[in-house]
Amino acid sequence: MSLLLNGLNGLSKHGRSLATVDHLLSLIASAATKFNLEQLNYLIGFIDNSWKTETIPIKEKLIELLGAIGRGCQEDSAARVLEVLWDMAHEDQLHRSMLDHLLYCHLRVFSEGRSSYDALKRNYCLKCMTDLQRNQGWLVSAIKYLYELLLHNPTNTSKISEPDLISLLVHKHDIISALIQSLSTCQLDVWNKTNGHVTIEKSMDDRFTYEESAKSHLDLLSLLLKKGYLYLILKRGEELWDILITNEKASSLDHELGVNWFMTCVDDFSRDSKLALFEKRVSKLDLINLSPKGFECYKLYFARYNLERFRRTNSSSNDSNVSTLSNTSSSNINSSCVNEHSEPIAPIEGASPRINYACMTLNDISTLESIDDLT
Repeated sequence: MSLLLNGLNGLSKHGRSLATVDHLLSLIASAATKFNLEQLNYLIGFIDNSWKTETIPIKEKLIELLGAIGRGCQEDSAARVLEVLWDMAHEDQLHRSMLDHLLYCHLRVFSEGRSSYDALKRNYCLKCMTDLQRNQGWLVSAIKYLYELLLHNPTNTSKISEPDLISLLVHKHDIISALIQSLSTCQLDVWNKTNGHVTIEKSMDDRFTYEESAKSHLDLLSLLLKKGYLYLILKRGEELWDILITNEKASSLDHELGVNWFMTCVDDFSRDSKLALFEKRVSKLDLINLSPKGFECYKLYFARYNLERFRRTNSSSNDSNVSTLSNTSSSNINSSCVNEHSEPIAPIEGASPRINYACMTLNDISTLESIDDLT
């Protein structure tokens, strides 16, 4: 053991080729999977010393070494390796490629499929939640890694641990509210840094662009709703709409990300919320000045609005059809619903003038394929 560990000192020195280094680290990884915790900590001390002085290529190989040990050792040792990788990933001024490599190796330790790792995975989900709430330098990394942890968490286990984990994050830690607030903060920060000239390439920091940041927020929000079988409540939907669509500091990038998200997640709102969202937000869009994607979003929400009104007004005479539609899960509603019941719509008694204007306008445009047909 001592001979192997001494080999870690000055890996890039003495004219060693990368092939020689690979062979040495392979021997260490094989031996270390059988180490007890005391021996492992001794090895980690050597790795830490090398990490402080070695070149970037050697550091990448040390990351691989830790990952290989974590995948092959027992749970208590794996927990220690995960801790070391996590601390390395939180170092200041870490290059993006090395950060990604550290988190990739960290995630692979969990990918061994050991049910006993559920508690460890939950612990790191909560660590990500803490980084999200701090809203500092590791924000985007925390969101992206939390997405990966939840995405790869199996749902077909007897414990059904993944929905429970999402429930923990949503109901006990209010992650949905935290994500929406964080997105608003990121939007304001990049707006102030660029004096309103926000583009895809604008950076949040030295590692992530604003587009990556905003998209990571929205991707995680979508995953929570879909894998957790949750509906986004109307209040949160309105907040998100206001941030991305109607906010005066919303850039064209925000608009496009926003309409894409609301189209993708249309069935992650309850029926009542879809009705209210159309009435309070979507119907107030200026059709003439919408982008093509914005126009498609308008049409989609109008179609769902029209479909739900038709469903409710015809429920007594069409029970069987209503039952079929009502029992369809949000994940199984397909695009055929969009064009159902597209007969002309009468003005709604008691509705706002803007709602009735939307109905009358969409009687004419609901069959159009693009916004260009309006001009």
